[in-house]
Amino acid sequence: MVVAAWVGLISLEGLTARTYLVRGTWWHWLLHIPVGWGVGLAVAAVVAPRWPVALALLGQLASMVPDLMFRFMRMPHTGAMDLWLGHISVHTGPSPVLVCLGVLLLGGWGWLASAAGHRVVGSLLAAGSGGLLLTACLLAAPLPSSLSQIPR
Repeated sequence: MVVAAWVGLISLEGLTARTYLVRGTWWHWLLHIPVGWGVGLAVAAVVAPRWPVALALLGQLASMVPDLMFRFMRMPHTGAMDLWLGHISVHTGPSPVLVCLGVLLLGGWGWLASAAGHRVVGSLLAAGSGGLLLTACLLAAPLPSSLSQIPR
């Protein structure tokens, strides 16, 4: 049952990645999906180690909400969308890909530790995942408001 859930999740992820790739926004997928998975697994580590797939999916959905709003409701991205797991600031923070990978790894390791019975270690790793994301958002540069502000 667990294997089937993970296979389903990976298949869904492949479809999601393809959707981003077709629109030329694969880099968006590279940033937001690992953050969503990492935060979901970090939450699983703390509150429900038996439900990692469901919480990873919820984290993924939370990280994609602004993209869904943009795609289906034509809402432009604004700074307020940082409420969705740092959706905007993760782009302009320090080393975005490394931060996203770090959030995923810390959340995943936290879940693995909690699932193995090491709840304190799992909770600390989960807190590290959230702390890394929060730090990256706090250190993020402001969004450019004109083309002249975008570095070449």
